[in-house]
Amino acid sequence: MASSDLRGHDPYDALLSPVFSLPILRSNRLLRLGSQQLVLRSPVNLRSLLGVPDQLNPVTIGLYLHGISDLAAAGVIDAEEARDESRLWTAQLADLVSPGISGPAWGYPFPWEGRRHRMPPNTPTVVATSMVVNGLHRAWAVLGDETAQSLVAESAAFVLNDLPRAAGDDRAFCWAYSPVDRQVVLNATLKGTRILAQAVNAGRSDEGGELLSAAEASARFVVEHQDEEGGWPYAAEGDPRTWRDHYHTGYILECLHAYGELTGDQQFRDSRDLGWQNYRSRFFEGSLPLYYDDRPGPIDATAAGQALITLTLFGDVEFGEKVAASSIESLSSGNGQFAFQRRGRRVTRIHFLRWSTAWMFAGLSALTLAMSN
Repeated sequence: MASSDLRGHDPYDALLSPVFSLPILRSNRLLRLGSQQLVLRSPVNLRSLLGVPDQLNPVTIGLYLHGISDLAAAGVIDAEEARDESRLWTAQLADLVSPGISGPAWGYPFPWEGRRHRMPPNTPTVVATSMVVNGLHRAWAVLGDETAQSLVAESAAFVLNDLPRAAGDDRAFCWAYSPVDRQVVLNATLKGTRILAQAVNAGRSDEGGELLSAAEASARFVVEHQDEEGGWPYAAEGDPRTWRDHYHTGYILECLHAYGELTGDQQFRDSRDLGWQNYRSRFFEGSLPLYYDDRPGPIDATAAGQALITLTLFGDVEFGEKVAASSIESLSSGNGQFAFQRRGRRVTRIHFLRWSTAWMFAGLSALTLAMSN
């Protein structure tokens, strides 16, 4: 994966094309949104025709750091070489920090036209930042990367100072997705929770208890929105996006697990365990990850990679091996890369590095470490 310098395309990067700098296409929201969807859904890769360049996505680097750290911990790769790689990519992440905010945070290197708002390139989001911070935290914990440790500790300022909050019951609240919106997205707020817990774990001072108090309150918000069967909708508080999908559920379980392990606060253990039971029983068909828990969907590389991380965290390593084998059979391109999605016999062969190969690399590395223990 590093042979490409971790550069690649993204499903949503169409607006990087020079044609969208033309007056009408620069300002017309519907044309931009429609064009973005057209390029996303096209079976033919239109990016070369449109002049969309490869980009270095900070999330790809975070996943790569997570993977090489796990492989070094498993003894599969040389620890010193992994440490050198970590220093290289951590320095790159320091250069890619989004400007004008309180602490290190990251966004995507392309403009994105959403249904509710426009996101300029490098707008920091709690989701992208958490994925980066998670890789940095792993690089510090396993490889002793002190620059990574510093970035993790300092990232708490972004969450505390730059993200709006949506209040819930019992003093709980939800972190917004980014500084420019107030979406109530459950997996996103738990990613803010995890950033704060990781920052304190990495040495961030919390003498007044502000960080861990905010982490607890935002975790409680998500737990309060769990349904009776143990599942979580994608969004809440009147947001119509109430589906339950594989990898966002996996993110929630991963972040609840991290919160308990890093803080020692196990008050949400029952919710986490109920969520795990629901996830394990509803999000797999045989050993293939299901995209949704209640309707057909594609076989998806992000879901498969996250499945391996979630399964290993909860000790289901034997099943993880079966999921890995099935996912490789369904999605491998045979050259070290993975397809983005498969729907029946139709495969999205356009290589979206951050959404496919990077996630599978992180997931397979986590499974390798779990199998070595």
